[in-house]
Amino acid sequence: MKKLLIWWSCLSLLSAACRKDAIDPENPIIGEIKKLPGTIYYKWADEGIFKLDPKTASRSLLLPDNIRRNNWDISWDNQAVLECADVAGDYQASQFTVSKIADGTLVKQFTYYATGGDIATGRLSPDGQRVAISPTFHDGIVITDLGGNILADIYSVANEKIDETPIWMPDNTLLFAHNQYLLKTNREFTRVDLIKEFEFNDWGQPAVSRDGSKIAFVASKHIWLMNADGSAMKQVTTSNAAETNPQFSPDGNYLLIGTDYHITGPFGSLFYLKVIPADGRQYQVDDGAESEGVIPIIPAGKNNIEAGDGRMVWL
Repeated sequence: MKKLLIWWSCLSLLSAACRKDAIDPENPIIGEIKKLPGTIYYKWADEGIFKLDPKTASRSLLLPDNIRRNNWDISWDNQAVLECADVAGDYQASQFTVSKIADGTLVKQFTYYATGGDIATGRLSPDGQRVAISPTFHDGIVITDLGGNILADIYSVANEKIDETPIWMPDNTLLFAHNQYLLKTNREFTRVDLIKEFEFNDWGQPAVSRDGSKIAFVASKHIWLMNADGSAMKQVTTSNAAETNPQFSPDGNYLLIGTDYHITGPFGSLFYLKVIPADGRQYQVDDGAESEGVIPIIPAGKNNIEAGDGRMVWL
């Protein structure tokens, strides 16, 4: 296991306010959604992984619910899906499967054994050639190729085990939280640089824009935004509840967030999908009191804001 020492180094806005002639006269929210870029993916309860196409504001099922699936991810080119699942008959194994979104064709598959048989989950690198496996009870961050071969193993920083899920940066380095620090690896995963030291008692869930210029995260129940070097940090949501799980739009101009986040049971949680501009201004996101520019995600033909209870991706 490698023990890393901290190396102490440290778009134009698309307005969410829209012209009246561009808004769907029957449903203004649908008109707002249709202006959003890319594709939104999100998990909901026992129904599976949904795919929302903003161009039509329509929702479809990407993956049906699977009790063996522990996590999933979408490739940065929006062409493939990664599934991390249990293996029938081998309770110590985790199976990583990459398949094409268009037709389900298998791209790569490997079986991985975390120390102690812990559940392993991971995320695809921007170049689509590697998987960053999240820390388990016994292991730190493990990087593999698509054949399951271990390329790097980052167990600790300054002799303290890493426990937080890493996210990929556009240059195929990794960003992760560790205690009060936000850290970034080099490309060889042999060193980490300090991005930011926080004073929050509760923070995490960092997300990075596709161009690597901005980072969003959750702190003190709300969403914050800053430059990739840790400067210009601002709180960008406010409400009487809590926000979670920020995700940048492909162009970096918006943030998809989970609003009214709350625990629903010993292992469950629930939130509602809304979009805010990623312009550094603060937005009220409570239902019925939203600031101008806040877009509730209500698909065509639906009457209620979409709910989620897990990972979200916007590509």
